[in-house]
Amino acid sequence: MGLFFVLPLVFLVPESLALGTGQPFQAYNRVFDSLYIDAFVRSFLYAAATTVLTLLLAYVLSYYLSFGSRRIRLALTLVVVPLWIAYIVRYFGLLLFFSPAGPLATYTGLEVDLLFTTPAVIIGLMNVYLPFAVLPIYNSLNSIDTELLDASRILGAGRWRTIASIVVPLSLPGVVAAGLIVFILAAGSFLGPAVLGGPGQKMVANYIAQAFLDNYNIQFASALAVVYTIILLGLLGIFNAVADLEEVLGGI
Repeated sequence: MGLFFVLPLVFLVPESLALGTGQPFQAYNRVFDSLYIDAFVRSFLYAAATTVLTLLLAYVLSYYLSFGSRRIRLALTLVVVPLWIAYIVRYFGLLLFFSPAGPLATYTGLEVDLLFTTPAVIIGLMNVYLPFAVLPIYNSLNSIDTELLDASRILGAGRWRTIASIVVPLSLPGVVAAGLIVFILAAGSFLGPAVLGGPGQKMVANYIAQAFLDNYNIQFASALAVVYTIILLGLLGIFNAVADLEEVLGGI
């Protein structure tokens, strides 16, 4: 972690300051342009929407895997297999699926105008990061003592009362951990908006890549990355103050 994660981030700080140029904060002045502020806001809003929708879908799927599926190994395999496929392939698969000549339009006659829009980006992010949400939630649900569920039913609680009073509270550590993972991954996504979005759906990662790869402006790319990291760590700090991450991650 120190060598391959923390140290590279530390190197970004002096690179972003460009101390030898005489204008050490020029890159940061540009970061706070309205174009890039909108990109920061868009990135975290997309991440929040993706997290909420993914958690809803993942919880239903995880509940089925834990309490309704008879072929658990096969079902879990189907959840994990997409992780073996490169992200770019999965995003292009959605691109072809929603295209006017794709299978959705060909076999159903529906021509959905989704490509290069915000919903397309969020659907793509959900599709890619769903397994990361299912696994911790499933692990949390699977660890619930079935005797508690039986006792709830014996005492007269119906299925929905049992879910609300027993299942959901005991599975919250997995839900929180899944939400944390999906939010962090979605906020830093590059391929999702690059493949499925248009110019109005660019996220911070796209501008970082553009600054470095297209313009070779290392100072500006580093400044964007530093500000993004500070904001993300700040949000995680707030989240940690509300829900103790050590306790949450230790409960799954």
